[in-house]
Amino acid sequence: MLSANDSTIAAGSNLSLRGEANVEAGKKWEKLIEVLGNVYTESNPNGIISLGVAENSLFHTELAEYFSRVPVQPAHFTYGSGPWGSPALRSALANLFNDHFRPFRSVEPTQMIVASGVSAVVDLVAFATADSSDGFLIGRPLYTGFHADLGARSKVKLLPVSCGDEGTMDPMGEEMVECFEKEFERQKEKGVKVRGVMFCNPHNPLGKCYSAATIKAYLRFCQKHQIHFISDEVYALSIFSTPTNTTSQPFVSVLSVDLQGLIDSRLVHIVYGMSKDFSSNGFRAGVLVSQSNFDMMRSIKSVAVFNWCSSIVDNLWTTLLNDKPFVQYYISENQKRLGEGYARVTGWLAQRGIEYARGGNSGFFVWADFSRVLGMNIQASTEEMMEYLSLENGEVSQIARSTTEGNKLDALFQEQLIREGVYIASGNSFFAERNGWYRITFSMPSDLLEVGLQRVDLVLKAWKGDRA
Repeated sequence: MLSANDSTIAAGSNLSLRGEANVEAGKKWEKLIEVLGNVYTESNPNGIISLGVAENSLFHTELAEYFSRVPVQPAHFTYGSGPWGSPALRSALANLFNDHFRPFRSVEPTQMIVASGVSAVVDLVAFATADSSDGFLIGRPLYTGFHADLGARSKVKLLPVSCGDEGTMDPMGEEMVECFEKEFERQKEKGVKVRGVMFCNPHNPLGKCYSAATIKAYLRFCQKHQIHFISDEVYALSIFSTPTNTTSQPFVSVLSVDLQGLIDSRLVHIVYGMSKDFSSNGFRAGVLVSQSNFDMMRSIKSVAVFNWCSSIVDNLWTTLLNDKPFVQYYISENQKRLGEGYARVTGWLAQRGIEYARGGNSGFFVWADFSRVLGMNIQASTEEMMEYLSLENGEVSQIARSTTEGNKLDALFQEQLIREGVYIASGNSFFAERNGWYRITFSMPSDLLEVGLQRVDLVLKAWKGDRA
């Protein structure tokens, strides 16, 4: 009998072709589940401190106390107002967007669909806008979850776009659109229909924001090819300043852009959620805003029942958003705490001679280059990276700066980190241009962050000693 760890699929499993295709993808959760299932606490000091998962625990104590005062009502045991969010929540969200995103056109409650998390929203958009084996372009490095969000159920291809032939172009700059043009044509020649651009602003994992000029360049690109522009803005309010990033590009929402003369507004959508800006990953609440494409919204509503946000979470988010004094306090204080965490981690990196993406001012993480301290001065082949990521041939464009040797070093480093009780996210999961990049999360209480960094130090010291 086959075990759960076997790489083959037993004949008696009797799965659909879709189901068989997802067996390997299901295994990719195992390492993360190992981390999530053994977290560090005072009662479990040998547990794993996660400096890799994008969670913000800086406000968990205050939010737990705040939400404990929100009563559960008899109405919350019913189906409520339907599967795409209560009118009260959509109204509260409209106020949030209008107050904080500076929209060119006011956002209305009727322009939204609420679902059980941002991943669910992206899946719904993929279902409505692309057919199986169509693709969405996204610049590298990229948020690793998009691969599953687009492909796990809707079978839409993730099409990473490299930063120029040598991977050295500024991923946040206007010139990246040229790379998107080339990749669009390359996919067209292969018979892949590109249906949209996934745009992550603020950027995950770089922790930076796109300029208005760059956003407009992408909008013109999408208009030229009549493809969708989906802007993931889940870190929109998680912006901070420190003495080292005072000149960083501030956040600009695509909602604030006058689309007239740039793009058909029916092609522009944003996704947002409770997880990041409101420190509530586990609540699973996300929202799609599409101000003009009513047919797409109707299509999504037909399947929204599968991604229904619970009535209790709906009410909790509504209550919080309607408490504007608390929201204003929370945003301000959260940004302050995020800035302190960013300063601590970047200072730690600088002291150890580890380079990182400069000018970060958003999100929960720093994109750091450990290649020098780990000895990953290596070149690569497309086939090796695609094998590492277990992707189908042709899904990845120009991935040419990661090698088998580099992947082995990365896997060994990850194993040693876990053994020492700390986890940071490998750049390979984010389609980094080469080995050695890692995403370090800093959005946690300072004492926990310190212990995590101390454990990374122990691994680096041992790594250096082993190779002396």
